[in-house]
Amino acid sequence: MNLSARLAEAESIAPPSLPIEWAEEIEPQLSSLWLIKKTLPQQGLALIYGHPGSGKSFLAIDMAMHVALGWDWNGLRTRKGVVVYVGAEGQQGLRNRIVAFRRHHDLPASIPLALIPTPVDLYDSAADLHALSRAVRVAVERYGEPPALIVVDTISKTLGAGKENTDDLAVYVAHCGALSAEFSCCVLPVHHRPKDAESTEPRGHSSLKGGMDTVILVESGKPKRARITKQKDAEERELVMFNLLPVELGQDEDGEGVTSCVVIPTAVDTNPQADPFLQAVSRLPTNQRLVFDQLQELTEVAPESVPTSIPDGEINRHRVGKVVSFSAWRDKSISAAGTGRDMDRDTGKKAFNRALPKLKLAGVVRVWEDWAWITHEVE
Repeated sequence: MNLSARLAEAESIAPPSLPIEWAEEIEPQLSSLWLIKKTLPQQGLALIYGHPGSGKSFLAIDMAMHVALGWDWNGLRTRKGVVVYVGAEGQQGLRNRIVAFRRHHDLPASIPLALIPTPVDLYDSAADLHALSRAVRVAVERYGEPPALIVVDTISKTLGAGKENTDDLAVYVAHCGALSAEFSCCVLPVHHRPKDAESTEPRGHSSLKGGMDTVILVESGKPKRARITKQKDAEERELVMFNLLPVELGQDEDGEGVTSCVVIPTAVDTNPQADPFLQAVSRLPTNQRLVFDQLQELTEVAPESVPTSIPDGEINRHRVGKVVSFSAWRDKSISAAGTGRDMDRDTGKKAFNRALPKLKLAGVVRVWEDWAWITHEVE
C-alpha cells in the first residue's frame, strides 16, 4: 500500500479533528458574555459564599428569580432563561423563600424555575451528574426556553464522598464545568466561609476559588453586603447592600404565622466603617495576593498555637490565635508560583522574595524567626 493509500485509510478511521480557529479570522466577542451584566458569566462558573445567616441563599434565590423572569437585577441587565435550583439542604425554607418572592412581587403562576429538593452527588461522576443533566432537560422541555442558570445549594451537601480540604474540590469544579459546557449556561454553587470569622476565603481547598470565573462574598450585618472578590472578565467590586424583608405566608397547624424573607437592595449604609485590614488585603496585587493566600490556606490546614517565645511586641495575641511555619509557607508559595508553564522553583522563589517585604509593609502579615502569621489588623 502506497503512502497516499495509507493516509486515506488512517483518515477514514481517525476520530474527528478538534475545532480549529485561525488567528486572522478570529473576531472580538462583544455580546453574549454575561448572564447578569458584569456579575455572572453567561457560560461558566460562579460562587456565592458566606457564614450561616449571612443571606447567601436569599441572594442566590433573588438572582435566580430575576434571571428566570428576565428582570434587571440591581440595575444590571440579565439574560432570561430556565433556572434549575438544586436545594440540597433546607428544602422547606427554600420553598418558602421562592413563595415569598412570588407573593412580594405579585407574580404570575408560571415562572421558568425548577426546584430539585434533594441532596445530589456531583463529586462522583457515576452518581447524580447525569441525573441532574436529565432533570435540566425536563425543565427546559416544560418551559420551552434554553437553560440559563443552575444553582447548587450547597457544596457541602453535593460533594458526596469528596473532602473539602483536598483537591477533591478540583474534581467537583470540573463536573460543574461539564454541566456548564453541556447547557452553555452558568453554574452557581453556594458555599460556606470558614468558621474562623477572620478568613475571607471560601472554605476548603484553593482549587475551588481558582476554578471560578466569579466569586461573591456575602457578609452579615445591617445591611448585609455582597462583594465580588474575584472576577475573571471584570473588576472586583462592591456588588450590593441589602436587607431582608419578612413576608407573611400563612399560618401553621397551631395558628401561628409563618414568614420568609425577600432581598431588598439598599443604598443606606448604617455601618459605614470598613475593616482596614480587609481593605488592605483587597488592594494587594495578584502576585502578592497569591503568596498571602498560601499563608491563609496553610493557617487553616496546618495551624500552630502561638508560641510563648514570640514577644508580645511582635504579635497581638488578642487578634492572632494561629501561626504557621515560615519555611512551610515559603515552600508552599514557591510551589504555587512555579506551577505555570515555563515556571520553575527559582522563579517561584524570586516571586516569594519580592512579595514578602511588600506584604509586611502593607501590615497584613508578620514574621518572627521561623513563624509567620496573618495580623488581622493594620495600623
